[in-house]
Amino acid sequence: MNVLIVDDEEKITEILALYFKKNGDTPYISHTGEKAIQIIEETSIDLIILDLMLPDMDGEDICEYVKRYYNIPIIMLTAKIAIDDKLKGFHMGADDYVVKPFHPKEVVVRAERLRPNQSQKEILQFGDIKIYTNENNICLKGKTIHLTQHEFIIICLLIENPRQVFSREDLINKIEGIDSETNPRVIDQHIKNIRKKVGADVIQTVFGLGYKMNEKVMKNEI
Repeated sequence: MNVLIVDDEEKITEILALYFKKNGDTPYISHTGEKAIQIIEETSIDLIILDLMLPDMDGEDICEYVKRYYNIPIIMLTAKIAIDDKLKGFHMGADDYVVKPFHPKEVVVRAERLRPNQSQKEILQFGDIKIYTNENNICLKGKTIHLTQHEFIIICLLIENPRQVFSREDLINKIEGIDSETNPRVIDQHIKNIRKKVGADVIQTVFGLGYKMNEKVMKNEI
């Protein structure tokens, strides 16, 4: 399991990294929110240990960002012990909450409870693309490709309905709900990003209608 540890105290990140290594996990360390977001966007992270007090941004903001675009469990670390602070963290999407000071073993045990269950993964297949639907990552010819939450929702919908054409409005409604006021043109950027990551020919543009999966890719004709 790839674990991102975000805390500005080096001693905390070092000792937690040591315990996760002993547990057979791969730890990534960040001492700032900016670096944490960079790691999340560039690496397949399975779980985040997140301190609320960071030098450049609030942990709550990172939590909200992750829960909006990714499906990654978060354990919050904080020195705040008031119940209102805990409830606020859970409301933002935190999956667990650990109050400082703590023993590293406690964090590892709590992380184990949130470990993705490999045996319960549902797989979608389209040509050389394999998707585990409870993750934001896809496998393309044995290589893991990371998608944002919105990109992941779009490609799953298209693959589940490979012969159906979806308009921009259809995809916006799927991502953000029927009442969304988001400009449907944002879908074009999502499609562009998906094509860049998995191949330009995978998603077909149907002029005047929208997007669908390219069946020639599924049949390996391209």
